[in-house]
Amino acid sequence: MNEAMLELLESNFGLSVKKREDLLFSCPAADLLDENKMKQLLEFYTPLVKGNDPSVGEVYMAGWFRGPMLGLIYMLSSWNKTLDLSLENITVQIYTADYNGHKYTASEFFLHHTDLIDAPEQEHEYAAWTKDRIRGFFERTVLPVFESIAKVGTLQVGMLWGQLPTSLVYGYDRLMSMNENEKAKQQVHNHFELVKSLEASVFGRNKNPLNVKFRMTESLDNPEKQVPLKSSCCLYYHVDGGYYCYTCPRIKESEREERRQEYRAKQQVEAK
Repeated sequence: MNEAMLELLESNFGLSVKKREDLLFSCPAADLLDENKMKQLLEFYTPLVKGNDPSVGEVYMAGWFRGPMLGLIYMLSSWNKTLDLSLENITVQIYTADYNGHKYTASEFFLHHTDLIDAPEQEHEYAAWTKDRIRGFFERTVLPVFESIAKVGTLQVGMLWGQLPTSLVYGYDRLMSMNENEKAKQQVHNHFELVKSLEASVFGRNKNPLNVKFRMTESLDNPEKQVPLKSSCCLYYHVDGGYYCYTCPRIKESEREERRQEYRAKQQVEAK
């Protein structure tokens, strides 16, 4: 894999081959299946992300898989290749990042082996191979970790799966914008539909948690635009200085309307 590919995976999907110098914590992803190690990690991680409730670390940890999920779809769609995203090939890296002088706790997965795996050339083999790669990521990488979190944490596993669908729907537009090739765009569409069509057993649930019909609401800044509500609360209100997000499913539509009016009034004042 060349440097441009590696840089794209790191900057967009949280997959890296760099050992962080400002590392706060690191462990093989397979260790996340050890209940004692998982408990210790959650107790360490939650204060790092300024959570004032144990559940914050749990949902934030579930969010680690947003990037790799979209990265897998991107690689399959744009490169016709993929990487080994098994727990045995990735290591968790938690580190201090800097954004415009603001330091915060970030996380990513370090890749031990970066040999790309080519898709089959035969079309009749390609569909089965692709489905196996996508299914395997959720069934053998994400599900075991989510079940481990749920065993030692405070949340049900369904709440953890609920952190991914919103990223999936926004990721669709993002991946479409990253591709100029029409064939790759069609593949993005096909792979997103494949994710939503996977059997419920892949996720250890009674139904596919990523096949969500989103409730919509008026955009904060544009009355002509509708945006989806989050499929589950991200618990940001349990973070120091946090609050309920505008698209949180827990707040009333009347509160959203108040926020819209306040935001738009402020924008009008600033525009003068």
